Amino acid sequence: MVTTRFIEGDAGAGRGPGGKGATNRQKVLGHIRAHPGVHLRKVCRDLGLGIGDVQYHVDRLEKEGTVTSSRRGLYRRFYPGGLFGEREGVILSALAQRTPREVILHLIEEPGSSQEHLAGALAISPPSVSWNLKRLVQLGLVERQQSGRFSSYRVAGDGSEIASFIRSFHPGVWERWSSRLADAVMALSGEGNDGGR
Repeated sequence: MVTTRFIEGDAGAGRGPGGKGATNRQKVLGHIRAHPGVHLRKVCRDLGLGIGDVQYHVDRLEKEGTVTSSRRGLYRRFYPGGLFGEREGVILSALAQRTPREVILHLIEEPGSSQEHLAGALAISPPSVSWNLKRLVQLGLVERQQSGRFSSYRVAGDGSEIASFIRSFHPGVWERWSSRLADAVMALSGEGNDGGR
């Protein structure tokens, strides 16, 4: 008895809505659209797909221009093509990580916080806070203000752009922080409009 095996390759992968490859590619694209700034391993974990399968589809999506990517730190992060500029990509990349996101949120709520204050308020080790602050300053998301030997930090800009990204792409975080952030963003916006009263 002769058994014939058909192996579905690249040509079969995108043949139609019923093809396995097309379905996985749609899942990967949908996940990247829902979670801009996500990295490869997170897509694999969230979708339950193998790393080779996800890598294949991400590469194809990038070649089509449907998805773009950039390397920030250790990870290559993926974004829907054509939707976000460089600054938005930087913001989404930072918000995709727990510690930088918590630091940014706290600085929106309490601008002018010191490194020591952030470490205590967020229950994060001082070296971790220091490393994340340095990175956020380099990315242009946080500003450092020096007064003698004392350094304080605040979010660069008014914070409303970051708050809108959190609301859109991190709804669970938004629910936890919304009332606190709304007051802080309104206060920051008011400072810019009326000269700080």
